[in-house]
Amino acid sequence: MRLRTSVFLWVLLLVVVVLGSTIGVIYVVFDRSTRERVAGDLARSREVTLDLHANRATLHRQECRVVAEEPRLKAVVATEDIERDTIVDTVRDLANTLRAGVFVIVNAEGNLLADNKDPRAEGGLGNNPVVRDALAKGEQSGVWLDDNKAFQVHGCRLEFGARIVGALVVGHAIDDEFAAIIARQTGGSLVVIEDRGAISSLPAGIGRGELGPALDQVRGGGREVTLGGSHWYAQLVAVPGYTGDRKVEYLLLRSIDEALAPARVIVRILFMLLGASALAALFLALGLARRLARPIDALVTRTKAIAQGDLKPRAIGGPTEVRELGVAMDRMAKEIDESRTALLEKDRLAREMVIAARIQTSILPRSITVAGFEITAKMLTASEVGGDYYDVLTVDKGCWIAIGDVSGHGLTAGLVMMMVQTGVATLVRSQPDAPPAQVIKTLNRVLFENIHDRLEAERHMTLSLLRYDGAGAFRVAGAHMDAVCWRAATQTTEMFGTSGTFLAITDDIDQVNVEQDWQLEKGDLMILLTDGVTEAEDSAGKPFGYEGVLEILQSYATKPVQAIQSAVLDAVIKHSPTLADDCTILVLRYVGSAETVG
Repeated sequence: MRLRTSVFLWVLLLVVVVLGSTIGVIYVVFDRSTRERVAGDLARSREVTLDLHANRATLHRQECRVVAEEPRLKAVVATEDIERDTIVDTVRDLANTLRAGVFVIVNAEGNLLADNKDPRAEGGLGNNPVVRDALAKGEQSGVWLDDNKAFQVHGCRLEFGARIVGALVVGHAIDDEFAAIIARQTGGSLVVIEDRGAISSLPAGIGRGELGPALDQVRGGGREVTLGGSHWYAQLVAVPGYTGDRKVEYLLLRSIDEALAPARVIVRILFMLLGASALAALFLALGLARRLARPIDALVTRTKAIAQGDLKPRAIGGPTEVRELGVAMDRMAKEIDESRTALLEKDRLAREMVIAARIQTSILPRSITVAGFEITAKMLTASEVGGDYYDVLTVDKGCWIAIGDVSGHGLTAGLVMMMVQTGVATLVRSQPDAPPAQVIKTLNRVLFENIHDRLEAERHMTLSLLRYDGAGAFRVAGAHMDAVCWRAATQTTEMFGTSGTFLAITDDIDQVNVEQDWQLEKGDLMILLTDGVTEAEDSAGKPFGYEGVLEILQSYATKPVQAIQSAVLDAVIKHSPTLADDCTILVLRYVGSAETVG
């Protein structure tokens, strides 16, 4: 085995090192030189683009000067009582002759006389830089944006004798034809950009939706971008002459993939050569394998069996070293089997946690609005779903409030929460005036049967169920944590205890299912919470307790309920950064039956 392995490895290593190094060096040299060439071509594309832009500006200036001396044009502009249709016809004829995208005439005050694109357009253009400078200085070049297109324009002053009668602006679109000229002269691509979008055609395969992030990358200093699944060198060049608020730029692109294509062909050929050499090394090893003992083949077969999932132990004969290796393989297979089982269990638990978390968050109310109250609620979930539940259900004469906690963690707790939410909502909607104790009794019977008989689980739940009847009066049933009440009149706090029973412990709770009344006066504040708040421990094991809630309440009692809720939860997180259980807090302030607060 040592001879076969040594020969095979050394031959294969030699082939891989020599050819692999050669391939790597060739590819690096090709890649570096090609990228340098593409970067240089991109720089030349910039110069060509700016030169072509300047040449077009010169051509537009000549066109503008020639047309500005057209006697018919001067006459229609200088004549004050000439009909507008005459001016429009003249502009249309001259624009068609020049094949101009922009052909605009203004009077000496900068007011629009005619526009070949919109013959009936009116308005003042005196503040436009091209028009203003053309009237003041005689001529001016620039770039206009109109109808999602960019136009390279030139303005000339119109003079009738010694009198300035107006100005002419002539221009042509910076369009696909302009981009095609750049492509023919440079071999690259050009796109006209406005802010984050293209106002000219994109190269084939590039979607407009991916252009914005690429532009941000280039503007942030990046040079290489990915568009349409291909790699490009990109450069943005501000369009000369444009002075508007939006960014108008030339995006110059050179394909890196196209430039590297020859190098990649060579690399593929070399890889094929590497594969052929490796295959030759394999045949050499197989030739040597015929001379080796059967125990080696048995070990190879055992290795393949393990790779295919056959983890049963098998006896391997042969020399001592081979037998020891066989024993080691069996030991490894056993450890793999144990690890696989552990991973499957861990994966199952993780999936349960995800499902339970979705259940928990999906049943919470999205918004809470109760007439006569300022009210807010929030839940912070622990790393393992803890079973917290709350709900606020509005009815015609008031509302129902529920808050509770399912024992245990995980998927079963999430399922019990969903049963409770569904049960409470169904019973309340069908009988909004029912006594809370009756709702608790019916809900307990359903939960007990579902949890113990159907789920075959040992779970129970604390739950406080409050029915608000108006005028600050609550009817309460169930058993959960004490509620904190802050009295506005006396600036003091008191605790509202619950004297009912837990749910799903037994199917008959008539003897302990009692109701009690809680009364709030105008301005009074009430806080409902779960034990994840009071039992959150710091690093020394000290719980947050009701003391922590009351301490926050001393400073925040008169503040909005949202501020109180945030202050308590922030204090809990500061006290115990890693939550061991869900934390739920519901804060409400009675503001009077005539008010509605969301």
